[in-house]
Order: sequence, then C-alpha cells, then structure tokens
Amino acid sequence: MEITLKPMTREMYHRYLKEYENSPELFFDPSNCVPYVYDRETVDRYVQRQIDLKRIPLAIMRGEEIVGEIVLKNIEDKKCATMGLCLKGAAYKDRGIGTQAERLAVRYVFYELDIPTLYADSILPNTRSQHVLEKVGFKQTGEDGKFRYYRIDRPEG
Repeated sequence: MEITLKPMTREMYHRYLKEYENSPELFFDPSNCVPYVYDRETVDRYVQRQIDLKRIPLAIMRGEEIVGEIVLKNIEDKKCATMGLCLKGAAYKDRGIGTQAERLAVRYVFYELDIPTLYADSILPNTRSQHVLEKVGFKQTGEDGKFRYYRIDRPEG
C-alpha cells in the first residue's frame, strides 16, 4: 500500500500514540526499554513542544492509518533542517514504510520547503535506521560514540 505524509494534528497524535509501542533498538541500553503507556497530558505536552520549537510534524499514513511520524526540526529557512522518523511499532518495520516515508520527506524538504540540506542521526545500536538513511541517499558525516550523523543535499539543477 502506498505511503503518504500529512501534517500531524493534535488529534492525530493522540490516535497514533494510543497504539505506539516502544522498541528496544531505540535505546542505548535495550534493557531500559519499558512498555510505552499512553497518557493524554503527556501527549499534549509533546504536541505543545513541537509547536514551541517550530518543528514540522508529519504523519506517515498507510491509507487512513497513522503508522509513524517524521519530525522536521532545527529548521533554518532556505538552508537546512534535521529529520527524525519513528514508526508505531515492530509490525511496521522491515516493510519499506520507513524508506518510502523518508524519500517523501526528503522531496518535501528539498522542493516544498526549498531547503537544500537535510540532516539526520541515529543512535549507534539502531542499524535498521542507518540502513534506511543510506538507502535513501544520506551519507554518513560523523560518529561520536553514541550517534551516527548523516546528511543529504538537494541535487543541483
């Protein structure tokens, strides 16, 4: 099924996060992974933080289902931004969803927002994320013992 991106609203965040599952690969120490428990006030604070920091949250849609989110942050108009991606749970991984969503996000940043450089990072244990970033065309720019850093530039012309 085709993946699309839509601006994430407060209501959409509540729908999405009611079904979210923590993944051990998102933790530096997988033993620290505890089941995520939905809390309305926590989600409202998260949404408000996105607004306060002038981030652009995008819902990853598979049909009418929200299967993940992409957040564009550290946006410098006409210069650069940083992308983060999170899928709802293990059932949505290894299906090409993240790859499709990242490709859409890159095009959105380059051609809709007119930002020529997009950054991303991944914690070192999250090799799945690193593979997807590289498949989409991101190049590794560094590593600091905890994170691997990536960059992709809009093609000239």
